[in-house]
Amino acid sequence: MSGPFKGVRVLELTSTVSGPFAGMMLADQGAEVIKVEPPGIGDLARFMGTTKDGMGAMFSTLNRNKKCICLDFKNEEDLSVLKELVKTSDVLIENYRPGIVKKLGIDYETLSKIKPDLIYCSISGYGQSGPYKEKKVYDPLIQGTVGIPHAQSEKFPELIRTIIYDKVTGLTSAQAISAALYQKANGEGGQYLPISMLESALYYNWPDIMMNHTFEEGGINLGELADLFEVYETKDGGVVLIIIANDEVFTKFCSVFDLNLYQDEKYNNLVSRIINKEELTKEINKVTSKISSKELEQMMDKEGISASICNELNEVHLDPQVIDQNSIVEIEHPDLGIMRMSKPPANLKGQEIFPRSLAPILGFDNREVLSAIKIDNATIDRMEAREKQNREMLASLMQAAEE
Repeated sequence: MSGPFKGVRVLELTSTVSGPFAGMMLADQGAEVIKVEPPGIGDLARFMGTTKDGMGAMFSTLNRNKKCICLDFKNEEDLSVLKELVKTSDVLIENYRPGIVKKLGIDYETLSKIKPDLIYCSISGYGQSGPYKEKKVYDPLIQGTVGIPHAQSEKFPELIRTIIYDKVTGLTSAQAISAALYQKANGEGGQYLPISMLESALYYNWPDIMMNHTFEEGGINLGELADLFEVYETKDGGVVLIIIANDEVFTKFCSVFDLNLYQDEKYNNLVSRIINKEELTKEINKVTSKISSKELEQMMDKEGISASICNELNEVHLDPQVIDQNSIVEIEHPDLGIMRMSKPPANLKGQEIFPRSLAPILGFDNREVLSAIKIDNATIDRMEAREKQNREMLASLMQAAEE
């Protein structure tokens, strides 16, 4: 292992997105992250999105650079193994629903007695208390609670078509763990870090989405930031332009297309342009829709007007700026062939090799990890036999589903 977190061991008892995202960030930065999955099918993200030979694309991204073992916490022997691992770990991340870890006997109160300086991060949807704590949470529910669908559309609420707050919570958790590790290095010991998707979303949203709801009363509302930009139609797609926020820029844009819109009282100042934005957009589309996206972008670049082509998802890796920055790397997977991944945006010392390892199959590292903490061979053999049987059963089920 190399990177700023070299020597840090993280136990990741999480599934789907928020917890694995936090673990991915720590693993990318050099931590030894041991993903602990239940026997059988493991993390459900293994089967989310495009799946190839039993490996889901989302799982393969979120779980790179990690090791994987399987433990059944309802089995006393497996539970004892986890507690042995805790003794040699710095961080534990879990994203069970509130109360579950207490029932399983793997809560902070219990495990901190085994490892007093343990940093224990509990990720939840709505928090560890309150009227919503028992809800089975998905990203769209958090979107609804924090009002984001209304920020997307004034006509009828619209969800964001990505699991945005799961990922935001992963980022928040990784940052909090990093800060806690710094405190620990300075002699402040371990700590309990309860982090909710709800509070992560509110923290993320507040600067801009809630900027007109920050003051209790008074003040001048000049509209939302989203009112200042738009996707305009072209012959072959769309281009994002920021042209209505500034009188000079708007006038310059109009001159490029010989338009007199800036002289119209409906559009001759910012407030008027925002009020009449829907009609203004239609007027602009009349001219932009006659040229290609590339032509429009080049015209705007020449005039110093902010513009960006709306890439199709299958074009993103071909964008010349993405290629120049080497932002997306292609990897030859021994079983899955060529696959793409985005690199960590911060290239810290020791991160020159990316990824260090690919997402593991279920239970792949049982023997290596457990032998290192002196778990007896008979126990490891039992686990290996269980995983082999589960893999064979799962393979049969998937084959039957394909037929």
